[in-house]
Amino acid sequence: MVPFPPTNLAARLLSALHPSKVTRRRIASGACVFRQGDVASAVFVVESGRVRLARILEDGSSLILFVAGAGDSFAEASLSASHYHCDATAETDATVLALPRAELCAALTANSAECFALALTLAAQVRDLRARLELRNIRSATARTLAWLHLHAAGDPPNVPVHRPWTLIADELGMTREALYRALATLERQGQIVRHAGSVDVAVPGKKIRPR
Repeated sequence: MVPFPPTNLAARLLSALHPSKVTRRRIASGACVFRQGDVASAVFVVESGRVRLARILEDGSSLILFVAGAGDSFAEASLSASHYHCDATAETDATVLALPRAELCAALTANSAECFALALTLAAQVRDLRARLELRNIRSATARTLAWLHLHAAGDPPNVPVHRPWTLIADELGMTREALYRALATLERQGQIVRHAGSVDVAVPGKKIRPR
């Protein structure tokens, strides 16, 4: 049923249910999968496209918690909550798989090994989320941008694939797009990064990077 490589968590969730219990939804870009405060009825897996999760704060601003791409699951917290705690909005046209909350809870309750594995995976997600939230405490736009790049970099040399517009990444970082563009330009002048079409090379801390 799933023509994409799901993450470990998404794969576990999907394997817990019979395919007949899973429904497919097509979401237009800009449309909501659910809104903060809606009754939690399902956990979701992205089949294609991207879905942004953002929590609306008391002052009316929003905090981007996660951007789910193909193979990622989201709204796992609904397994232990009666209502969704954030908005889920399609950044692009997207197709998502909905895993009914009640059936999923029943299936996991009947399998203690799967429950434990799920708990470990969710704990890793919490650590990642904390790291993302800590970025907002960095006052310097340049330092915050570099920290975000290091958080997402992988490989040797470290490289960050950029599949989303920088304007959306600016929102995630809690800064204006102008501030982000200035920060990227500063980091490139300093030899901390090299930008390419669709990716960014990042220097190892303490070293400068040269263009390929």
